[in-house]
Amino acid sequence: MDSGHRDYETLVRPVEDAMLRSIWRIVRDPDDADEAMQNALGTVWRRLGRIRRHPNPRALILRICVNASYDVLRRKIRRRRREELHTIPSEMADPAPSAADRLSSQEQCGEVISAIGQLPRRQAEAAFMKFVQELSYGDIAQALGCSEVTVRTHISRARVGLRERLAHLSPHVSKEAL
Repeated sequence: MDSGHRDYETLVRPVEDAMLRSIWRIVRDPDDADEAMQNALGTVWRRLGRIRRHPNPRALILRICVNASYDVLRRKIRRRRREELHTIPSEMADPAPSAADRLSSQEQCGEVISAIGQLPRRQAEAAFMKFVQELSYGDIAQALGCSEVTVRTHISRARVGLRERLAHLSPHVSKEAL
């Protein structure tokens, strides 16, 4: 068994499902998920030495997946903007979503992910790992290369930012809910 195959079996195979779930929670599109997974695997392969030496390889691999997913979404948004510049809509759609649309759990999930993406980078990474991937503070600290106290600060600030950005989803929720 060559070292590449052995590295894959020991480092990547155990977290493959978590990688796919992390990517899917962000992109929510099969083609985008495939692209993000391939990009993540390529990055893992290129940074294999660093991953082997990392104190928590699983967390680092999942962070790579998060970054690859956001990269795919950013490319998709840029592509749409370029296309929109070249097309003129025949009718202007009503920008206000209906009440039924706001209550849709899928849309709310998308809004939460989007709100996390609008946070400062370190807060977004920490919040995603804590709230979506449900990693411990220690694992997040290792993945981000900082102390647990710093992670808790990022999470605390992220909660404040998310509360502000997501207040329209449930205005009656108390501050302690997040």
